[in-house]
Amino acid sequence: MNLKHIFWFCFLEFLLWCLLSLAYFGVSGFYPSWTGGLFTALFIPGNAFMFAVGLFVLLALLRLIGPKTALWGAVGLGGAFNVALSLDVFVYTQYRFHISLSMLQLFFGPAGREIFVFPASMWVLFGLAVCLMWGLSAGLAVLARKTPWGGKTIGAVACILLLVWGGYNAMYAWAKFMLVPSVLTQVTYLPWAQPLSLNRRLRKMGFEPKSQPYETPRAGTLNYPRNPLQCTPAARPNILLILIDSWRADSFTPQVMPHTYAAYRQSPYAFYFTDHLAGGNATEAGVFSLFYSIPYAYWDSLTGAKRRPVLMQQLAEQGYQFAIYASARINSPAFNKNVFAQIDNLRIASKGTTKPERDENAQEEFLQFLDQRDKSRPFFGFLFYDSAHGQEFPPDYATPFTPYGDEMNYLLLTKNTDPTPYMNRYKNSVHYIDSLLGQVFAALKQRGLEENTLVLLTGDHGQEINDTRHNFWGHNSNFAKYQTHVPLLVWWPGKAGGEKTYRTAHYDVVPFLLRHALGCPNPTYDYSIGRDLMDPTPRPWTIISSYTNKAVREGDKISVLNNYGGMTSYDENFTPSDTPVSANALGQSLKEFSRFYK
Repeated sequence: MNLKHIFWFCFLEFLLWCLLSLAYFGVSGFYPSWTGGLFTALFIPGNAFMFAVGLFVLLALLRLIGPKTALWGAVGLGGAFNVALSLDVFVYTQYRFHISLSMLQLFFGPAGREIFVFPASMWVLFGLAVCLMWGLSAGLAVLARKTPWGGKTIGAVACILLLVWGGYNAMYAWAKFMLVPSVLTQVTYLPWAQPLSLNRRLRKMGFEPKSQPYETPRAGTLNYPRNPLQCTPAARPNILLILIDSWRADSFTPQVMPHTYAAYRQSPYAFYFTDHLAGGNATEAGVFSLFYSIPYAYWDSLTGAKRRPVLMQQLAEQGYQFAIYASARINSPAFNKNVFAQIDNLRIASKGTTKPERDENAQEEFLQFLDQRDKSRPFFGFLFYDSAHGQEFPPDYATPFTPYGDEMNYLLLTKNTDPTPYMNRYKNSVHYIDSLLGQVFAALKQRGLEENTLVLLTGDHGQEINDTRHNFWGHNSNFAKYQTHVPLLVWWPGKAGGEKTYRTAHYDVVPFLLRHALGCPNPTYDYSIGRDLMDPTPRPWTIISSYTNKAVREGDKISVLNNYGGMTSYDENFTPSDTPVSANALGQSLKEFSRFYK
């Protein structure tokens, strides 16, 4: 394989990548404006061109070893490029984000096998797809060796591609300077896109770029909390916070959760918050916002500083015993370095090979703690169930909802797939968790802890099962109500319970606990963007985060901000909308991303 063959092989791969790139726009949509359409026409080949150049350089180096080495390198590297792009297309169509280093670290990390659970049929299809991609590369290599065109044609094609690449970068640089959303937003569509920006150089030349009205403030030195907490502990009740991973708001019914529903209905001091929003559509953001009461954007700063939430700090100062029992590993994501930092002998993982086994192990060890604890001190308990995250339950479990799907093969799911079997499978997994919760409620009562334990039950985020018929399965793919609306129940001994219909959010939980359980009268502004749960004053807006984007929700309007200055708006079903959140809600929410920095 000579350099001419290598060029044409890279060009054929380039055409294949352009074709695959159309899938991203099929999901995210094409812009109808002339600027958006022109940029799309330049963006797709311009981005693919950079990968083609990289492949050409690698193969040219292999050609120095010999023609056969270059040929086998073309098949191997070309296939690897094809597999990587195809896999990213799949991830993007399912979750609307690209494969990144953080995602790979999570996948190959210690909790990877617990978080990412796929059926055998999916692995088989993936293997076939890999073979197909490598076979396709082999076919392109054969075709490239038979291509008759020589130097002049190669030069012409190379010049055209360079012009396209230059046009793509020039148009982006102009759009970045002029702040053109129809161009800037598209950069998130394709993987690993790094177009040229000249704003810094132009600013040095005296030209000031157009400012972004919704630009996220930059980070500074941490200032969390803004003021020290002044607390005068009184009763110091036990506190038990229970989380269900991927808990949908509509699954809290007597049919799906008979034990929990009965515990709510039969208790005179149980509260049910019917309109509660998580602070994220994935576990990291959901748990972080619940414990810290501030947006997920502070994750890196607080994790790097290993600064735990003011709630956990105050619990430690008041002598609480920590009982942290999570089914999934809590070092992936790294909650051991932020939420649960500085806890001695922190329990990292549960025993078991399946999610139900680990759920049962975490609960069993928590119940053992209740018997072995120092009864002269209050405790803070944390139980985190994981079975609903994978729609799992024991093989011999009596499933009330049928028919249910035996497995969820994401490679075969489309927007036209009937969600009923998968919804039934999800309900069965929640029904199973409810059977475990029934044991917890019974254990508290048997041990005489029911009257002096404040219990909170909620989810880290929701779970979508093709509810909108847009081929969304799971979470962390949009900010629709199915992925962000979760139940919240509170058993508060001595208080008259009831149903609360005003909107609340995860950010409201810590202010409630600090004020009513730990005796901290500080204004919530010192440490939170939320309010006391029991405060019915309307919350005009809230912030919801994913791994890659931020959203502001005002009423049923949702505006999503990406890292490139783009903003798109939707309703609560994540149907595109021309009505963004108000300028006031947007402006106020953006200030929260810098309020806890100096």
